[in-house]
Amino acid sequence: MVSIKRYSDFIWQALTAKSPRLAYIGGFFGKNNLGDEALYDAVKSLFYNCSLLKFPRKQWLTSIAKVLPNIHCAVLAGGTVINRLESWRHLADKYFDIFPFSFVFGTGVAHPSFWSSQPGWTDTLKEWKPILERCSYIGVRGPMSAQLLADVGVKNVEIVGDPVLTFAMEQSPENSSYIPDSIGLNIGQANGRLWGSQEHVQAEYVKLAAFAKKTGWGVKWFVVYPPDLSITENVARLSGTDHQIYEIYCDTSRYLELVRSLSTFVGMKLHAVALATCAYVPSVMLEYRPKCRDYMQSIGQDSATIRTDKLKAEEIWEIVSTWNSRRQIASGALYHKIKPLREIQRSRAKELMETIIALP
Repeated sequence: MVSIKRYSDFIWQALTAKSPRLAYIGGFFGKNNLGDEALYDAVKSLFYNCSLLKFPRKQWLTSIAKVLPNIHCAVLAGGTVINRLESWRHLADKYFDIFPFSFVFGTGVAHPSFWSSQPGWTDTLKEWKPILERCSYIGVRGPMSAQLLADVGVKNVEIVGDPVLTFAMEQSPENSSYIPDSIGLNIGQANGRLWGSQEHVQAEYVKLAAFAKKTGWGVKWFVVYPPDLSITENVARLSGTDHQIYEIYCDTSRYLELVRSLSTFVGMKLHAVALATCAYVPSVMLEYRPKCRDYMQSIGQDSATIRTDKLKAEEIWEIVSTWNSRRQIASGALYHKIKPLREIQRSRAKELMETIIALP
């Protein structure tokens, strides 16, 4: 029933929304995953002169899409869509044929260094190449994604960063805007698909949270996807820090508001950390998959990225302790890296909207 409603909602949107209508292809929206919801909201904000239609991920809808009026373009945006699932490639192939003007904005590319070891995955970048070459513009999440496309000969690829950077604060925060000796933590499950093991990650998180509590720091846990709640509650309980656990699955503004007051942040889920950096909170990204490093490289934070199989609580604690004593400097460094990337996003979005509006 949920799927039927989603399809009918899309058709109703396509028939009633104001022109120009932009079909949004990407992300697992509607699943209470803050990352995917934030991505959709970000693209909607960036392309504010367009009606952004949530395109359901079913190939049989292509026959309907062909006859829906006034959908002139499509955007592949958000998530690690390219080279990840075969279904995404087939959808992109079909939809880019339907819509005469299509483009990529902020999408990531799945990295073979990780996915080649995962059951059922096939490297299809060469098959993606002719699909992407039909795009009017290709803007990807980070340097790793751009290099992967360059390696198979895809040209004119630009790094625009993750779309959620559009939510970054306009100004660098004042020194009095945060609570010293405070840390936000995010952990999640990855269905066994991560560098190292889930057990190792949990054990190190328990140590880290216990370090913070013993030193007198305030500890807040952030859950951004419902399946991550149980592991968060377990780690928080074992470390004696289970008094402040926040579940935020759809409200990007509330998440930013809560995180903004923290001195530091350590997270595993990509957009839990990405949104923290949008609030210019110095953040350690625990790279459970390459997409995490791809984002952090885009904002000059490769050194604050640690693979989960190499995770040591003592090392993380040393980093965040240093940031805590120089918080204003660390926050300002984030601001100066994010600002130009955010400006590129807004500039490209504006240029693309002008083209979309001029389409017949």
